[in-house]
Amino acid sequence: MSWSGERSKKTAEALWSWLPDVLQYINPWLSSLDISAGRRGVREITDELSKTNFGIICITRENQASNWINFEAGALAKQVEDGYVVPFLIGMKTTDLVSPISQFQAIIGDSKDDVQKLLSDINDASGGLAIPRERLERAFRRSWPEFESKMKSISEISSRDNNLSHTVQRSEADMTEEILLIARQLDHRMAEMERYALRVDGSSRRPSREVRRISEEKFIAASFAKIGWEAVRSSWEGETVVIVAQCSGGSSRPIPRDFVERLAKSLSREVVVLGEVGKIIARSNLS
Repeated sequence: MSWSGERSKKTAEALWSWLPDVLQYINPWLSSLDISAGRRGVREITDELSKTNFGIICITRENQASNWINFEAGALAKQVEDGYVVPFLIGMKTTDLVSPISQFQAIIGDSKDDVQKLLSDINDASGGLAIPRERLERAFRRSWPEFESKMKSISEISSRDNNLSHTVQRSEADMTEEILLIARQLDHRMAEMERYALRVDGSSRRPSREVRRISEEKFIAASFAKIGWEAVRSSWEGETVVIVAQCSGGSSRPIPRDFVERLAKSLSREVVVLGEVGKIIARSNLS
């Protein structure tokens, strides 16, 4: 368990004491409890990371930019083959995460379903030590109220390190760029998969250009949704992307100029936005 800050530490300690009650075979490691007095902390933590295949990073709004949090997450992801890194969110939504932590699949710490999924993932990753799913579900149901109570008390803590000046605020540009990054990662994975996924006659199931087009359409739709608009359809005409859009909810808010420019830069194409009647309502000036 990795932590930084008071609420994060208390959550890590709660997990450290609670997880073995549900999965008796696991041996959680937490630096604040498991480093002996006089030992070299950084070296021991590095050694533990190299022997670990499942890491839980306790994340709050104020600590996700912590160098230490990102060091431990990166060390686990790089050093351990097939290692799991799970951000455990405290008082946050998954959309609040920023890179690089946002690259990992996060869970909501006070969500019963999410925490149960976490335990199932730990059990699935435990090989021959794993217990039957039915037994895990019974143990989880018995012990969940205790952990839920701890999480409620932790969420009520007025943390001394919860300084808004240190809290990471996500900009619209940051979220837009992250959507594109995720879309392109999916695009790359799909392109790799299609090399091995052929039709009976040996032809490719889907041309790579079509795969990329689908990824970019999803990116466009998600980007417009963030500013309260709906991308009805889009088409590629040479080096220009033509997008037909409408304002969600019947309002008439304008499309920000910098939004169109960022979109064009991300797509590396000129962007033209049309209303449903075909009138140009926004256009980039990509040079």
